[in-house]
Amino acid sequence: MRLLILALTAALALLYFTFGLRLGYVTLTPTQLLNAQGQNRYSFELYEDGKHVGVRGTCTVRSGQATLRLLDPAGTQVAGQSCPKGTWSLRLLGGGQPGLYQLIVDLDRYSGTLDLKELRE
Repeated sequence: MRLLILALTAALALLYFTFGLRLGYVTLTPTQLLNAQGQNRYSFELYEDGKHVGVRGTCTVRSGQATLRLLDPAGTQVAGQSCPKGTWSLRLLGGGQPGLYQLIVDLDRYSGTLDLKELRE
């Protein structure tokens, strides 16, 4: 049993120092992140002309930084926001043409909470 606990502790430490720990799913629930690094992509499909899609919410940063970018179907950035230390309100919205919009979240040793919800107008 001690060997199992030791192996689990070593695995968590390895995850913490390489990718970071993530508890939750960014666009569905408030997500706790510890030392998170890397890039996450989330897709939103827009079917009608003149409509808009994106995310709104908050980021609470204890350390590190998160950068959020919203790309239109052509790959052009239509909205973006950076979250340095502190609590920040977020609203990234793009639209006009139908297609697949992508939210890209770049994390740099980010520890804190991301609470994002899909926004359609």
